Amino acid sequence: MKEVYAGMDIGSKECAVVAIESGGSQIDSVVFKTSERNMVAFFSRHPNSKVLIEECEMAAWVRATIKPHVASVIVCDPKRNAWVAKGTNKNDRVDAAKLAELNRLGSFSEVWHPDDEDVAGFKVLVKHYDDTSKRLAEVKCQIKARLRKQGVVTRGEAVYGPRRDEALSRVDNTFARIAIEQDYELLDYLEGAKKAARSSVVAASGRFPVIALLKEIPGVGPVLAARFVAYVADPHRFNKRTLASYSCLGIVKRSSDGSPLGREHLSKAGNSALKDLSRTAFERAMATRSPNGIKEFYAGSLTRTGDKTKARLNTQRKILALMLAIWRDKTEYRDELVTRAFTGA
Repeated sequence: MKEVYAGMDIGSKECAVVAIESGGSQIDSVVFKTSERNMVAFFSRHPNSKVLIEECEMAAWVRATIKPHVASVIVCDPKRNAWVAKGTNKNDRVDAAKLAELNRLGSFSEVWHPDDEDVAGFKVLVKHYDDTSKRLAEVKCQIKARLRKQGVVTRGEAVYGPRRDEALSRVDNTFARIAIEQDYELLDYLEGAKKAARSSVVAASGRFPVIALLKEIPGVGPVLAARFVAYVADPHRFNKRTLASYSCLGIVKRSSDGSPLGREHLSKAGNSALKDLSRTAFERAMATRSPNGIKEFYAGSLTRTGDKTKARLNTQRKILALMLAIWRDKTEYRDELVTRAFTGA
């Protein structure tokens, strides 16, 4: 049976699919309304297809829908597909044909998707918690900004709680006061929503026994452990270096003809939630009164580098590598895992 390479351009209303053979000749092309029935009907005609789709909000659903009916389905990073994104002749069918050709040549960057539905659903729940937390922080900033515009300058968190009435009483403009009062109503709602989301994440964590091991690491509580499991999904995806890079903690070095181009800097590619997670865990571990391995590692790194920022970043990478190793090896936390080098992470 001949190999078939298919490219699929996904839209909420319509999908375009182009199938080509190994030599590059087109053997099928169709545009249909986006539905499970239409996708299954098309790929039932080409069950040996290797399908390539671009990452988008519907990619996970499309992948799960067509995977049982094709040889393979891969999700790729659209940011790496300049030939598709920047083409002068651009429409759904043309984009699908380009994806089919990229698929045939193997010229794409894969975006990993879990096969386990529980893991995929858990990530949605954790992402909901993170999004709610972000909205709550934005509303808090908006309240202070609107107060400042009315000449009311506040400090700290009290303005969101016991001192909110005092702050509102200093706002002379009636319409501005109404807007800020409604911001406070939204704040109260989001605080309740965040609490509910946190409870849901903690309850769902019981499905993943490794979270009980991870939360014993200094600075890593149940929510940070849950976030790590949700965003990493599979401990065998990474080693400690690729995990640091995926977590936006890798160092970018550019050069040409043996000469450096610009300054070294942290990569912005990857999942910034893991970077935020490691920073939070670091700060919590450093704030504890009792000694722990994280504090000891940071002190050693600070002695070696003489730079607080570099020492902190090294410790963040170590925290992530430690979490990965504990998950992969199903081992309990001990300070020695941080203070001595461990292999295979």
